[in-house]
Amino acid sequence: MSVFAPATPFADFIYRHFRSVHALKLGLALLVAVTINAIWAPPHFIWSMVTIVVIMMSLPQVGGAIEKSLQRAIGTCLGSAYGVMLVATVDSYWLIMSLLILAVSLICFISAGRYSYAYLVSGFTIIIVVGDANHDTSEALWRTANILSGCVIAILVSLFIFPIKAKQDWRSQLTHAIDNMAEVLAQHLKAPANHDLDFRAKLEAAMKAVLTQKKLFFSLEWESKTLKKHKVLLSQLANKQVRLITLLELLPLTRWQEEDKDAYLQINAVASELAFYLQQLAEFVAGKAQQLPTLPECLEQELQHRLQLALASAPITSTIVASTTTASSTDLDAAATDGEVPQGFALTGYSWLIYQLAIAVEALYEDIAIIEIAYNKQPASQITSGKAD
Repeated sequence: MSVFAPATPFADFIYRHFRSVHALKLGLALLVAVTINAIWAPPHFIWSMVTIVVIMMSLPQVGGAIEKSLQRAIGTCLGSAYGVMLVATVDSYWLIMSLLILAVSLICFISAGRYSYAYLVSGFTIIIVVGDANHDTSEALWRTANILSGCVIAILVSLFIFPIKAKQDWRSQLTHAIDNMAEVLAQHLKAPANHDLDFRAKLEAAMKAVLTQKKLFFSLEWESKTLKKHKVLLSQLANKQVRLITLLELLPLTRWQEEDKDAYLQINAVASELAFYLQQLAEFVAGKAQQLPTLPECLEQELQHRLQLALASAPITSTIVASTTTASSTDLDAAATDGEVPQGFALTGYSWLIYQLAIAVEALYEDIAIIEIAYNKQPASQITSGKAD
């Protein structure tokens, strides 16, 4: 099923109350650990409960819990194996501690990137296992076993008890970002000339949603093979949203005189279509539309032509002053003598901004269309930019 398909009522309920569901799941996982301890009472079982809290406390999504559990398990096994080897084979206290410091320092040096948590766990597991170098290896093995059992409990509870999916969170954040951008563009176009509307709150909310999407990338890979194959595309999609937000930040800075109103109204008519396309895209991503909406064929060329027509019909009475920032007075005099009227900087700049917004919107459509087609398992030859045939 596509990541953009409408969510089931159960999945929607879980996502809307994910904080309460997450707290309940953590409590259930700890209850499982306490029950095991009450029945078998293995030594050092507290490490199982600590592991459950560390894994599940900050990662409610299934993919995040699996990712962190595996990293903790791998780091624990490697650190425990090295620590047990030191305790079992080395008799000198200072030699054991020297080898421990050397190992932890080396781990600190190479710790980076996606598996940094595994390195971290490996380092402190070595210290826990070795301790004061005066205990036998059975204590280290029990600690390792309890940590692994905590990992298993965390994974099973995350997977099978009210699973909170990173896919749904990612889709919700993508919808939130696009919806905010569409609203900013629509409000700007409806506002009067030289308005002083402040769009910072909505654009900051959109940027925050994009950053949240990036944090979910690793979790998405564990939940969806399709998204894992397109992980580069997910990163590109986030970057394209940032570009669109940056362009929208320039909108409140645009100003024009009353004499230029007709030309700006023509350009805004083009921009209003972009706001409509963004709103349609947000509805599809949210699962409110069955099919991905289509863009007009050759959208860029059509918009460019219409914007040029709007500029050609623009009066120039108020834009000559703006042009003095880029042209000398000699050039202006020469243009006036030849009967040519210099183009206004503000008007052409605004036209360029709308054109770039069109390109950015089209790019969002293309990436989302590729993801949707990949879920439908259509041939790569059918992957298009999402435009109408």
